[in-house]
Amino acid sequence: MMATLSSAPPTSSSIVHDTVELARDALDMEMAFVADTRNGVQEYVDIAGDADAFGAVVGEGPELDNTFCGKLLAGRLDGLVRDAQADERVADLEATRSSKIGSYVGVPVPLPDGSTYGTFCCVSHHRDPTLRKRDLRFMSGLARMIGEQLHRDELQAQRHRVALNEAHVRALLAALEARDGYTEEHSHAVVEMALLVAEEIGLPTERLGDVEVAALLHDMGKLGISDTILRKPGELSDEEWDEMRRHPEIGERIVAGMHGLSHLAEVVRAEHERWDGHGYPDGLAGEEIPLIARIVLVCDTFHAMTSDRPYRSAMGEEAAIQELHAAAGSQLCPSTVRAALRVIDGARAAA
Repeated sequence: MMATLSSAPPTSSSIVHDTVELARDALDMEMAFVADTRNGVQEYVDIAGDADAFGAVVGEGPELDNTFCGKLLAGRLDGLVRDAQADERVADLEATRSSKIGSYVGVPVPLPDGSTYGTFCCVSHHRDPTLRKRDLRFMSGLARMIGEQLHRDELQAQRHRVALNEAHVRALLAALEARDGYTEEHSHAVVEMALLVAEEIGLPTERLGDVEVAALLHDMGKLGISDTILRKPGELSDEEWDEMRRHPEIGERIVAGMHGLSHLAEVVRAEHERWDGHGYPDGLAGEEIPLIARIVLVCDTFHAMTSDRPYRSAMGEEAAIQELHAAAGSQLCPSTVRAALRVIDGARAAA
């Protein structure tokens, strides 16, 4: 059964393709390929040779179970099959029958961190009694080179995605600032406090980037709210508040469409959920609310209370601190409030 993956078909560098072609020529086999098997599918990443004859398509591939590559990675195949039709290890496999595989040489593709990317294989319709262990050693040497190149390609792609995301975020923030200057300034203040609270809680360093982005984007959904409501100088009506409460869902949709940041969509959606379950849009309660959303909400609440708005003056810091105490366990996560209060105390002591 062929499985088409939802993501765009992968691409590989010319170095990888040249290496795959080299192996196919050296072993004089009809097709060679690299497959990514990390998602339980033998997804073809690069193919050299007669792909049509074996039903192979870049970006697609069979389920890994009961394939040559699946047996190889499970340790049930040494990677060298001289006559697949007569080899009891693979003779009954669907691939042997449907693709009429005669011989196969396959090795795992290791990544620099010690994990396995997938497989590097050569196949033929004809049996080949001349295949030897040296062919496996040859393929293994090439597979290490392929793994290192794929790792470099992925790092480069990640850097490109980060650059695109940064440009996208800057453009969105500029658009938001043009409509509501308070929201843009407010987001940067929430970022600064949220990072300190996250560190105080002991959030791992590798998650701080997510805290920063979530805090920066937490009000992004206000791009979908009308200017009449965003810029209204007085209190909002009930109908206007209903409209304003749509912004977490709008923000979720915006962030979900940002490659590399989509995992933060649920955090943006949940930023106005309450610890007692009376928040919006989903009525999540307690630890159902993502931790990063709880951190952002405490910081959002404190900065909003201590900022001037067109319809009210800023609350004094002491009064805002008392409000945080009062909201712990109802609106706000108690442990997150305690961490925020320690951060506030530390900032006051350092002032």
